[in-house]
Amino acid sequence: MTAITTTVVPTLALATPQGVLAPEFSLEAELRAAREHARRLTMMHGIDARDVAVAWDAVEELMTAKARQRSRALSSFEQYCQDHPDAAEARMYDV
Repeated sequence: MTAITTTVVPTLALATPQGVLAPEFSLEAELRAAREHARRLTMMHGIDARDVAVAWDAVEELMTAKARQRSRALSSFEQYCQDHPDAAEARMYDV
C-alpha cells in the first residue's frame, strides 16, 4: 500500500508601496505557482501518481476561482452607475 502525501504550494505575497495588490493578482500568482508545481511533479513521478492528480486538481480549482472572480467584475457602465447614482443613465424605473 502506498502512502498519500499532501504538498502545500506556498502563496506568493505581491506587495507594492501602496500595499498588497488586488486579489486577482495574487490569485494569478498562486495559479502560476500551482501550475509549475504540478508540472514538476508530473515530470518527477509521471502522470499516474496520486500526488500529480492532487496537484492538477488544485490547479483546476484555482482556474475555476479565477473564472468566477472575472465574471463578478462590474462592467464600465455598471461602475459608472455606482459612482454616479444621480445620473440619468443610472435611473431605474418600475413599470
